[in-house]
Amino acid sequence: MATHRRAARWTREPTTRITKLQHWTRNGATAPPPTTTTLPDRVPVPTYDAEVYEAHLTSSDWSKEETDYLVQVYGDCHGKWPVIADHYEFEGGSPRSMEELKSRFYTLSASLLQLATPITSMTTTDYSLYEMLSSFNAEQETSRKKLAEGHLYRRANEVDEETVLLGELQRIMLNQASLDNQREELRQRLDHPRAATTGYQYTTSQALTTLWQQLLAQDRAKKHSKLRPTGHAAYDGLPSMNNSNNTNNSSAARPSQTPAQPTLPDALSKADQLRFGVTLNPDKPGSSVSFLGDRFTKPRTAKSQLQTDKLAAILSNIGVHDVIPMATPPVVAAFEQIMEKVHTLMELRKTNEKDLQEVRVRQGELSS
Repeated sequence: MATHRRAARWTREPTTRITKLQHWTRNGATAPPPTTTTLPDRVPVPTYDAEVYEAHLTSSDWSKEETDYLVQVYGDCHGKWPVIADHYEFEGGSPRSMEELKSRFYTLSASLLQLATPITSMTTTDYSLYEMLSSFNAEQETSRKKLAEGHLYRRANEVDEETVLLGELQRIMLNQASLDNQREELRQRLDHPRAATTGYQYTTSQALTTLWQQLLAQDRAKKHSKLRPTGHAAYDGLPSMNNSNNTNNSSAARPSQTPAQPTLPDALSKADQLRFGVTLNPDKPGSSVSFLGDRFTKPRTAKSQLQTDKLAAILSNIGVHDVIPMATPPVVAAFEQIMEKVHTLMELRKTNEKDLQEVRVRQGELSS
């Protein structure tokens, strides 16, 4: 016949290592059960006195009593932060989260480590520990836990939707990378060598003629010429053979005759000359052709910058703009008349200033 054993009686008794903790103990047992795990020795905790605390460890949110209690609980719980946060109950204090407890303890430990060993004298191990303790961010740790908790409690449809969105995002990024590579390849194909100089120096007809003559001279020096002269001496810089022969014959036959006047490259009728503002000046062979643009800009420039500024001020005062949109011959004629009057006015003003200066000198001599 089977016998039934009574169940042993167990009671809860406080532990000898961790305060405010209890464990089950069988009544009448003389030794701990074989399954009981022996706790390790007490972990090292920061130590300090009142003077060190007041000088280096004070905090506006923590009192010395609460700090001492945190250090004590840390040692009793063997540095296990979940256990510390679960059993942390400071009388008269506000509830603390695990991140707040960690931040205070790590700041305390880092300050004591720096006081014991200056940063310049720390070893690699000590400095790594100091950097880890100093770089703890309670807000970032709280945000990380909230994010992990949100991922933990997601529903299945949310996980599927996120997977689809991530796949679509990856496809978009791959297409964007492929498009960027194609654009870069197209830019490289369309790219041309960059010029070392700018073309702003060739904005006038004289500069363009000089450039053409230089290019033509370089092309003549080559074995196979690619440029064809225009046939005009004013453009090509060298007279043609027919013109040179005729000039030599005429000069030999009539040495006392004046040289022929240069002619325009293309014959213009009087209507075209009036339309384009081209004027022939037979009195000045050197500059037999004048353009409207030159007749607008040259009178505005004087020998000195002071005179140029005075001309600009007078023209601005009477309403003559810097750029005249309708550059027709009547407008140019009116502008030249205005400039003649302006120059006359400036001469009179200069004479008046000289007379006034002489009067002042005479008055000074009489007063002395």
